Amino acid sequence: MNPLTPGRLPYALITDDDIILRMFAREALEQAGWEVEEAQNGMEACAVFQKSPPDVVLLDVMMPGMDGFATCAALRRLPGGEHTPILIMTGLDDFESITKAYDAGATDFIVKPLNAMLLTHRIRYMVRASQVLQELRESQATLTQARDAAIEGARLKSEFLATMSHEIRTPMNGVLGMTDWLLDTPLTAEQLDCAQTIRSSGDALMVIINDILDFSKIESGKLSLELLDFDLPTFLNRVLALFAERAQRKGLLLTSHIADDVPSPLCGDPARLQQILSNLLANAIKFSDHGRVSVLVDLDQRPPEQRLEFPASRYGELSRQHDQVAHIRFSIVDNGIGIAPSAFAKLFQPFVQADGSTTRKYGGTGLGLAICKQLVELMGGHIGAESEPGSGSVFRFTVPLQPQLPDSATTRHAA
Repeated sequence: MNPLTPGRLPYALITDDDIILRMFAREALEQAGWEVEEAQNGMEACAVFQKSPPDVVLLDVMMPGMDGFATCAALRRLPGGEHTPILIMTGLDDFESITKAYDAGATDFIVKPLNAMLLTHRIRYMVRASQVLQELRESQATLTQARDAAIEGARLKSEFLATMSHEIRTPMNGVLGMTDWLLDTPLTAEQLDCAQTIRSSGDALMVIINDILDFSKIESGKLSLELLDFDLPTFLNRVLALFAERAQRKGLLLTSHIADDVPSPLCGDPARLQQILSNLLANAIKFSDHGRVSVLVDLDQRPPEQRLEFPASRYGELSRQHDQVAHIRFSIVDNGIGIAPSAFAKLFQPFVQADGSTTRKYGGTGLGLAICKQLVELMGGHIGAESEPGSGSVFRFTVPLQPQLPDSATTRHAA
């Protein structure tokens, strides 16, 4: 019995115009537990194969009419013949004949005169190998189907998130607009407190909605970059101004420093840079109760071969064709609660926070750092963090930006 095909005897087709060789091969295989069919030539072998496909074919080379090479090629074209093991039996042991056998589709060859033990062992090995390969092909097909299903599921998830974010954002804009109108009317102290709570809660919800929308856009590859001229000190001051009141309420000192060798007029996507800095600053302030939060800007000092290239193709037709690139590194330093070493592996994963308890105490979706990582990588950069529990954290990201060129008509200025 064939151990890989339980329930039936393995079945071989011997094709040779020499009756003595067919009898020898039949006897060897039947003693090893095989059923055997015989064919005298290639045409007959193809007819037998179509009627009852065998587990293995033994095929002589020198036959009248249709030789073994042509027969092998013909069997490969038949239904079920693509993966059936074919053993060429030949008295020609020269390199050219062996190469011709493999080119015709032979699985292996054996040189005449045949040895019964070698023949049965060679066939048993070929059939087992063929069955294993077939199982691997089936497993690969299953894995491919699972992968395709996972990709489609991720695509549908992203589309659902984007659709729901849009649908939720529309009525939320109405709520916030009416709340602003309400805050401009005469209110009692209690009414004012309620209206301000609605406004702050609505703002928090809009942040979550926008995070989900941005995440789904990045996941689906629909988020594009702009190429705009901007002044780095002015840009940084504008970002810090957005967090000044928040830091002051917590008694935190908010500072910044730009190294002298950093070029000031730059060209990139300041809106997405602001989004990255805002996420990191919001986290730094959220997780700090004392000390200071600082934004430090300097040049990447790594060797040139380790530096990043400006991803011109991601900025579309607006990208400039020149080799000047400034590798700008932003560092956000805080004296907050810090991050445990075990949490670094999942730090930039979506929908995950370093510690589940931070979600209960500080809130958040866990999307902020994932969006930062995706935006930085979209710009051709990289991001990382250093931290020690109880001693604060440093989040650093480096992005390649183009210096402004005089008389450039290909870009617009950031507002």
